[in-house]
Amino acid sequence: MIVSPDAELVCVRSWPEYIGEVSGYNFIEKKGRIPGALFADCGTDAYHMENYRNVDHTTKEFYEIEDNWLKSGITPDKHLAFYCGTGWRGSEAWFNAWLMGWPKVSVYDGGWFEWSNDQDNAFETGFPGSSIS
Repeated sequence: MIVSPDAELVCVRSWPEYIGEVSGYNFIEKKGRIPGALFADCGTDAYHMENYRNVDHTTKEFYEIEDNWLKSGITPDKHLAFYCGTGWRGSEAWFNAWLMGWPKVSVYDGGWFEWSNDQDNAFETGFPGSSIS
């Protein structure tokens, strides 16, 4: 999926996690993101989804979620694999996309935890396009 022009990895994490300031969890050592992943801002940290949920924890209206995704280049014409640190935020974003009728969606449930534990996997930090480790 990383090299396919018809697919995107979608990072459903906070900005500090996405740019590699924090891993999000005390049991995940490495900080960063999977190369080329698009940012689907979950909210403030690894324990919140306020950009997908209302104050009462119900799901936001589909057009609010879709608007945020479109601003990040996340579009329904590609196969999208949502991921986060451990799987729950990626799964919630996937469920939203599925409910919205987006046709090609999946979850990389191993997420950053699995990716970062493989020493051979490259990763990015900083603003998109600024560095690859």
